[in-house]
Amino acid sequence: MSRVIPSPTVDFTHQNHRFRLDAEGVQQFEHHREELIRFSSHRITARFPEFYADGGAFGSDRCREELTFLLEFIRPALVFGIHEPLEDCLQWLSSLLLRRGLSTGVVFHALQEMEGCLSRYLCADNRARMSELFAHAARVLENANTSGVVEAPKVTVDPVADQVMQALIAGDRRTATALLEEAMDRGDTLIEAEHELLQPALYEVGKEWHANRLTVAEEHLASSIAQDVMAQLLLSRPSSTSNGMRSLFAAPPGNRHVIGLRMIADAFEMSGWSVQFLGADVPRNSLLGQVRRFDPHLVGLTVSLPRHLWAVRELIEEIRQHQVGLQPLILVGGNLINRVPSLAMVIGADLWAANARDALKLVGDVQVWGAEHRS
Repeated sequence: MSRVIPSPTVDFTHQNHRFRLDAEGVQQFEHHREELIRFSSHRITARFPEFYADGGAFGSDRCREELTFLLEFIRPALVFGIHEPLEDCLQWLSSLLLRRGLSTGVVFHALQEMEGCLSRYLCADNRARMSELFAHAARVLENANTSGVVEAPKVTVDPVADQVMQALIAGDRRTATALLEEAMDRGDTLIEAEHELLQPALYEVGKEWHANRLTVAEEHLASSIAQDVMAQLLLSRPSSTSNGMRSLFAAPPGNRHVIGLRMIADAFEMSGWSVQFLGADVPRNSLLGQVRRFDPHLVGLTVSLPRHLWAVRELIEEIRQHQVGLQPLILVGGNLINRVPSLAMVIGADLWAANARDALKLVGDVQVWGAEHRS
């Protein structure tokens, strides 16, 4: 699914977000974030010394890292009023801990400590909204615990996509490539073959890793093989006639999840666009400088986790304010946007798409619409 996003100047202040802090509350939250992490980690490691004992002298450092991670999922709820990422995070944490035979008590306690600390800085309505969010989070965690280890609903995967997944996990590039080539021999384009076989295979790899049935090494191997297959098949295709359009794709600082973005970039290249793919974890100033130099008609950015939201929002603001050439359409995607599409509007993007096929169609529709309204 994909859609055109309304103007980024839309006013969100009148929307009914029961967890959303006002401007003063957000300022207080951001100002005291580091203190919140220090205070809570000290109390949690004192309350659960056995949980962090394996970290030795670095146990408190590990606790701070985990609180920082959790807080990045709390942040969109308090700043934007969007709570789905936090719910997903808590359900995943509960399942992970239960699979490992560990108690979720430390997560409950972390929520309580953070709520208590924030209560000292927030006033009136902001404190009530924050407390309601933490109460909601505790209920989500309790429900997840009551349900036990819940397997993700079985989704029927194309048998060939399942074979692709098995090949990726095994590091078998030849078999994975052959399976996509066979689909193209039957009439699929490369874009269609990747959409119908490779993308579902990678989703299943991610699910298996989240369920703790694949190691990090196996997940990394599968991702590496997938990128090799994509590169090999792209290079084997005949060059497309240029349509005179330019597009640039990049992942912001801290984001190393780029396979989906690469699929979209390749799709635009095969459709005649001049494409620059900058890859993962691109420093902010370098990315902005390349946008100025290349002067693209389209910029594609990816948002995989809540912590990436702020970097992408800042990049979009900078492009809109300081780009001296074309004012490019800005397309966003990634796991988090696909889960909560309204975030695309919040961070000021023009468009969002869940896959390469949708991205091509959406941008094409916008170009046709623009041409009709200019004539």
